[in-house]
Amino acid sequence: MANILIDVGHPAHVHLFRRAAQIWQSQGHRILFTALDREMILRLLQFYELPYRVTYRRRRGRIALGVELMARTIITYRIAFGFGADLFVSFGSPTAGIPARLMGKPYLALTDTEHAKEQHALFKPFATVIATPTAFTLDMGAKQVRYAGFHELAYLHPDEFTPDPQALSTVGLTTGETFFVVRFVAWGASHDLRQRGFTSAEKDELLHELSQHGRVLLSVENDPADLPANVTRLPPELAHHLLAFATMYVGEGATMASEAAVLGTPSVFVNTLGLGYCLDLQNNYELLYWHRDGRSALDRVRELLSMPDIKATWARRRAHMLSEKINPTPWLVELGSRLLEDSTYP
Repeated sequence: MANILIDVGHPAHVHLFRRAAQIWQSQGHRILFTALDREMILRLLQFYELPYRVTYRRRRGRIALGVELMARTIITYRIAFGFGADLFVSFGSPTAGIPARLMGKPYLALTDTEHAKEQHALFKPFATVIATPTAFTLDMGAKQVRYAGFHELAYLHPDEFTPDPQALSTVGLTTGETFFVVRFVAWGASHDLRQRGFTSAEKDELLHELSQHGRVLLSVENDPADLPANVTRLPPELAHHLLAFATMYVGEGATMASEAAVLGTPSVFVNTLGLGYCLDLQNNYELLYWHRDGRSALDRVRELLSMPDIKATWARRRAHMLSEKINPTPWLVELGSRLLEDSTYP
């Protein structure tokens, strides 16, 4: 049996790999997560009872990101060496890739973010295999393998997830009640520089418009001084249940926008950066709408609010999408197992 190290730097990465980790554990492998301490990563690892070690605590600023990269890489190597890692797995990052190379072990890197070109340059030389969705628009070379799915389906495919209506009571909602999930991001990632979403005035207008139709659950990465009374503390382990029952999602974060979409919830995504999987969900399945500015997004929200039986329409669109996409978790487990058998597998 093997020792598999999984490096996570974003809450979505915990979800992306947790089911594969549990399957590997059931097969007798030892699993260890190395985790960046930011947002809700540690809480999620604890909730799912996944073994982990903390590598670094997130600090603000572009210089801080460089320091974080070096510190995480060094600490991850020390942890991996002591753990005796046989396979490294992560969303593409040198913090896992460099330790894998130093230890002479295979590294399975996943990515679905075309504009993260700095990260690509840093992890690509160290990856054994780079796994991407078929909707990913970049050619990553001979190491790339593609699968017909989305990262979000690794944990939100019907085989992996069933929405629980009991989750509604945690935020004072009842079954059938109209409510909306809104997400504003902090624009602090390296690939977020010079990017934008809603203006302050547009945020106020959006919240006012939605509140005329139902309850608004507002999530923000960093609580801004002008919105504290509106922010809802969403339990991270219940967020997907709430998204599944929401009337609509509106926000600046691509991960939650695509999570809502694959769950069959109308999703309006505002960001100046385009992503292949968001365009796939929009152009081929009409589950998500991507806008470059807040004004056009507000027009889209008003249009969707006027649609009758919108959730039933999205349920049909979701069924179409699921008929053409796979559950990535079994595929990922098999790919990792093949790398353990043959670390040179292209």
